[in-house]
Amino acid sequence: MTDEAERAERLQAEQAAQWSRNKYSFYVDIGLGAMFFILAKLTDDLPFAAITTAMAGLAVAIVQRFVKVDLLGGLAMFGVVMLLVSAAFSYAFDDDWAVKMKSTILGAMVATLMFADASFNRGRYFGGRLGRYMPMPIVPQRLALGMAVLGVVMAAVNWLVATYLSTDLWLYYTSFGDFVLTVALVFSVMRYAQRRDGETE
Repeated sequence: MTDEAERAERLQAEQAAQWSRNKYSFYVDIGLGAMFFILAKLTDDLPFAAITTAMAGLAVAIVQRFVKVDLLGGLAMFGVVMLLVSAAFSYAFDDDWAVKMKSTILGAMVATLMFADASFNRGRYFGGRLGRYMPMPIVPQRLALGMAVLGVVMAAVNWLVATYLSTDLWLYYTSFGDFVLTVALVFSVMRYAQRRDGETE
């Protein structure tokens, strides 16, 4: 077997193992998003949908303490945090606009934290931790910087959709389009952050 074939086989095995570790958190993330969408459509009450789904997310966090599989790794924990922020705004303001702004607020928070990590700590904190989920070697500083840009883009797109489109269209975007856009941007960030030959960080 050639070195190239061995590398490809090793990479495939690593990706399969990574999927095996992370698939349950992926299912949780999709399930919580679907729950929010269904409740919002059935009740036409965004604050109720946000608070109820946030409670479901907290229930998953409690269940995590009693099971061995990782339910909150990767994007799932981020999704639970988003739901909690959304629920907090809903409880405080009882307002659809507050629920719609959850992605904008969290996107701005993520961008600020990631940019600070990239600028003042060379990405060693957030970039280094996120790097553990990457299927290839990455440069932590570039990963943190890329995630900061991702946060800005997601915050801006959500604000535009919430401001200029109907609540129904925003609901479709936040339940489905937001996920697709995030995945596409994450792949771009991974490509940007990938360690080149000869790089040590």
